[in-house]
Amino acid sequence: MKKLFLPLTLLLGLGANAQLFIDNATFFIDNGAVVTVQGDVTSNVNIQAAGTGKLRMGGTALQNLNMGGKDIPNLQIDNAAHVLLTGGATRVTGLLEFTNGKIQLGDRDLVLANAATYSGQGAGKFAETNGTGVFKKEVIAAGNYILPVGSGSNYTPLEYQLTAGSYSSAFVGVQSVTGSHPNKHPRSTDYLNSYWKLSNSGITGGTKVAVGTYADPSIVGVEADLRSLYWNGTTWVKGTSEDVATNKVTAPVVAATNELYGMNKFILVSPKVFLQGAFNTTTGLMSDLLRNSGAYSVGVLPASNIIPASDPYRTVTYSTAFAHVANPVTETISAGVLNDLANVNNQIVDWIFVELRNKTGNTSAPVVQTRSVLLQRDGDLVDIDGVSPVYFKNVDATNNYVVAIRHRNHIGISSNPVSALALGLSTSTFDFTNTANTANIYGTAGLNYAQAGAVVKNVLYAGNANFNLNVRYNGPTNDRDYILGSILSSNQATVLSNVYNQGDVNLNRIVRYNGPSNDRDFILSAPLGSNQSTVKNQSLPTN
Repeated sequence: MKKLFLPLTLLLGLGANAQLFIDNATFFIDNGAVVTVQGDVTSNVNIQAAGTGKLRMGGTALQNLNMGGKDIPNLQIDNAAHVLLTGGATRVTGLLEFTNGKIQLGDRDLVLANAATYSGQGAGKFAETNGTGVFKKEVIAAGNYILPVGSGSNYTPLEYQLTAGSYSSAFVGVQSVTGSHPNKHPRSTDYLNSYWKLSNSGITGGTKVAVGTYADPSIVGVEADLRSLYWNGTTWVKGTSEDVATNKVTAPVVAATNELYGMNKFILVSPKVFLQGAFNTTTGLMSDLLRNSGAYSVGVLPASNIIPASDPYRTVTYSTAFAHVANPVTETISAGVLNDLANVNNQIVDWIFVELRNKTGNTSAPVVQTRSVLLQRDGDLVDIDGVSPVYFKNVDATNNYVVAIRHRNHIGISSNPVSALALGLSTSTFDFTNTANTANIYGTAGLNYAQAGAVVKNVLYAGNANFNLNVRYNGPTNDRDYILGSILSSNQATVLSNVYNQGDVNLNRIVRYNGPSNDRDFILSAPLGSNQSTVKNQSLPTN
């Protein structure tokens, strides 16, 4: 392959059609001169220039630029097929000029010296941070610094606003990354399909603010719902502001590394509950017989699974009793969630209906939004991916929330409005099962929710087969008669096997009135303590 050795002063208009290779030589570009290279450039020394003398990358195929950590005074990108950094970092000390195409960093850093500037940037003309390489700007004082980065074909510059502080060998850096943020909750529907990884060093004190400008093609969903958020490595934090008219999201830079993003607002919660119908008082776990009634095989969906793949509370059987609020999208379980898991405590037991309520008084809390989510054997409520906290979309973080838990054949339970919950972008755990939280649960233990187990736990009363507000064995609208008359067609000998049915109050996938493990006897013995006159009532705050 032809190499061009040029240890001399280059004058206006010199072109190198093959590679330009500078090996321990003085390479000087005179003021006003342009050295055009259509092949690759490799140098192990700083390129030198007077005034506006510049190196023009003007090929028609992808060009490699390997400066090995050395300097270029003025660099022009004029290649629709783009320029790729290789071999080491490149530092521009004068002007970085975009005429056509991008400079792709790959896994190398591109550094602008403190006095360096850039021009011509825009759609399709910017520094593309398409690998681990970082675009850096050296800084020696406070000020506003815009870094001309982008991802794909989208120009998405990032501005640092630095106030006060001291600077020693300092820089600010950024990567514009294509794709939604990896920590975006799967329920988020309004977000950017790119984000910014921020970095800085050598700055002590003062304040740092980042302003990201996104491109319209990266918007997914409703732009008006986008909010400025940043990921601090552990959780999401609300940014400073957002401006959908100018496509900007703004947030403080509170660490050496932050990741700036635009996404709809939300809150998270991680409740823990037990259903009496599935609760094993000896093990302190629930059975998952609805999901698997046979042998376990890790990674495999059991052939015996009868848990529906999509929200049952929207079906005709349950939809009247479970009104969805501010949640128009049907929840569907993500692939693999109902498979046998290596951790058997995380196997899915059933669907749960969760109400997010806003406290308006000590006994009142209107429903703000509802969700249908999944319940694990150990009581954890998780979202439809089987892992994430329960997500409520487009609601603000406040300390004024109440969480109510309901199930298709158990009576519900609620946190107490008197001790309203502070919910935000970082999930909050409320453990309904812990008897130490009794004062923070609405209603009365033994009347509105049960306490059971060798290690006593709070559990939701089972047996509410007819979706009303109580569990009862005798009297009007009792659950025993409902199972016999409405589900078993008044035939005491009928047995419904392998069914997902509200009459299966002990959650063993069978509805039966007589015989072993029948639902009639379970209602009498478990929730009602074998007393036919006992009634257990649901206690939720009023709307």
